[in-house]
This record gives sequence, C-alpha cells and structure tokens, in this order.
Amino acid sequence: MNPLVAIQKNYLSFSKNEKTIADYILQNSPKINNMKITELAQQTSTSSATITRFVKKIGCKSYSDMKVNIGHHLITNIAKNDDDIVSEVFTFYQTVIKNTQQMIDHNMIKQFIALLKKQEHIIVIGSSSSGVSADTFGLRLMRMGLDAQSFIDPNWMKMRASIASKQDLFLAISNSGVTKCIVDTLTLAKKNDAKIVSITSYMDNPVAQLSDLIFHVYNPRFANNEKFINSQFSNMYLIDILTSCLQEEDCFKNSMTTTRIAVDDR
Repeated sequence: MNPLVAIQKNYLSFSKNEKTIADYILQNSPKINNMKITELAQQTSTSSATITRFVKKIGCKSYSDMKVNIGHHLITNIAKNDDDIVSEVFTFYQTVIKNTQQMIDHNMIKQFIALLKKQEHIIVIGSSSSGVSADTFGLRLMRMGLDAQSFIDPNWMKMRASIASKQDLFLAISNSGVTKCIVDTLTLAKKNDAKIVSITSYMDNPVAQLSDLIFHVYNPRFANNEKFINSQFSNMYLIDILTSCLQEEDCFKNSMTTTRIAVDDR
C-alpha cells in the first residue's frame, strides 16, 4: 500500500497531532526520504514517539519503512525552469492520476456495473464543485440509455430522496464526505431502501458510512500545490474509467453512439 494513499484514506480518524504529521508528509513527500524522524518531529511540533505510532497506524513497520515506501510511489519531477508552469501542472496531474489509480478496486467496478444494471432509476448528487461532476456523470449515464438524472440543489435532491424506493440508486460525489445536504439526502434515501454508491476521498466519513459501495479517489488538496483549484480532477478521472467500462457492453455503447448521432457529436 502506498503510504500517501493510506494517510489520505484514514485522515479523518487521526488525532490533531497526527493530522499535523499527515499534512506535512502529504505536502512535502519528496523531502521525507532525507529527513530523520527527529527532524520531522521538529517540523511538526510533535515527538518521535507520536510519529512512530502514526506510521504504524498507516500500516508501516517503522519510520524507515514508511520513507522507503513513499520513495517508491513518488512521481519523479520533470526538470524545469523556475517559471515552467507547463511542467509544474503536468507533475500535479500525474500525481493525482497515479494515486487515484492505486485506490481503484477493479472488483468494485464490476459490482458497480451489476448494481447499475439492476436498479431502475439512477440519481447522481453533488454540491458546489462536486455538482459539476455529478451533472457530467448523470448526463453520460443518460446518454448510455440509463434512466439517470442529476441534482445539485440541496432542496431538490432531498425532495427526490424523500420519495426514493428500493428501485433507486443514488450516486453521491463528495470529496470530504461531510457535506450536510449530501448526508441528509443519503440518510433519507437509505430510509427508503435505496442503494447508495459514493465517490469520496476518505474511508471513514458520514457519506461512506451510508454507502453500499465506496470508490475512493485521491484528494488534489494533498498534491502539494496551492495554486491548483481543480478539486474535481480525480473524480472526473474515475468517472471516465467507469463510463469507459460501461461502454464495453454493446447496449451501452450503442446508446452512446445513437445519442452522439442525434446531437451531431461525432
């Protein structure tokens, strides 16, 4: 397991000091290989004992073991000039894609497709920037012949959840997994026996706890660059994978082709 991925997935379960250590490692991962445990303790205002407990909590045998494993999973930075934004952005996207890829379970994709085919109605929800991803995913599913719709307005998604049934599948996109309107909507849907699939960044959050199936993606906020604002990149990467897998089946591929012809999208 990539320690950086393990840190993110378990982030919400960490103590205050552990989150400080986690933030530093995620945002400064290239420096960790040459940093002694005492140096990391100093940089994070913690102790060597706290760091030792932390590395074991993420599945590493020791601090040295964590450093070695982080080194194996780092993206090699491309040589660039100080003002080479092109290379900087490229490295950012590489990091997000690679870490998201390591979080994807192929068996879960098969389970998702089986569930999608079984349910009669697909409701995709997302708030704020995640709403953009929800709209895109809902539109793609509709174009593949599925009875899919998306909601980004908190009241509309809750109204739909209030009349949900066991024939419905709710797809929730929430990086944090704590957005109130998403949690409220899924709670209503769950009470009405709807199935729930979520796309989120963390393992233990309210959205994940309500879900029957959970896809984890890498959170771009950990990619060590505050300039970038594309918080949806990892979500869209996963959506591309899921929709591409769906189109391996003729019925979905043919429906997509038909809708492309209808709107002259060729």
